Amino acid sequence: MSTSLKICVIENGRTPDDLIDQFGSYPEMISAWIGPALPEAVFTFVSPVAGEKLPKPYEYDGYILSGSKFSTYERTPWMLALIVFLQQLRAEKIPVFGICFGHQIMADAFGGLTEKCVRGWGVGAQLYEYKTERLPAQCSSFIFHQDQVNKVPPEATVIGGSLHCPHGVFEYAFPALSVQYHPEFSAAYITALARKFRGNLLPDSVSASALSSIDRLAVDAHGIAEWAAAFFRSHVRSFNRHASLGEPYAS
Repeated sequence: MSTSLKICVIENGRTPDDLIDQFGSYPEMISAWIGPALPEAVFTFVSPVAGEKLPKPYEYDGYILSGSKFSTYERTPWMLALIVFLQQLRAEKIPVFGICFGHQIMADAFGGLTEKCVRGWGVGAQLYEYKTERLPAQCSSFIFHQDQVNKVPPEATVIGGSLHCPHGVFEYAFPALSVQYHPEFSAAYITALARKFRGNLLPDSVSASALSSIDRLAVDAHGIAEWAAAFFRSHVRSFNRHASLGEPYAS
């Protein structure tokens, strides 16, 4: 039996057109981030935000959900389909890791609630604190979000957060982890976003503070990648991934 892991990265948002040639798509950023820590993984990208159909749950050993410029409470048809899909993953105990919008829509799917944050935008680098021995007590991460999870899902435990986002990292009672920040972002990319949206999407003061934080705080997402990789390895299952409830799936 092959020891490779089939990981599907679900694209919920698109890199801005003027930045994608330099920085790549969000699935490309994600696979570049976690790939060195999970060399046995084979990555496939699926884009529901672009109209692509979601796979059947057992087609892959695990899933990673990207961020997005959209809000989960918009409840567009592709978001509603993704919520149903996430509930299927929970029922079948297939591992999923969510990032930013992925963190939020997982919370919504599993009984929590995402809303616009009363504290406003979080952009730049931010110090996160953790309540698990599997991660350092403190480390900085890149953030770009206006929405937050305000109601924690009943089967989630908050294992990390920041002053701006106290519900920033969840561990679930089933195989699911999620983070509000962007471990896949580079300093160059978050800098480009802070500059691109300064004075339009982002108030000037928010962009200025973001650029200052990027210079001030050192961000290293390798530890987060190792944590996520260990999570996927720990939930590898020896079943036929193309069969569920006795019904074969096409390979």
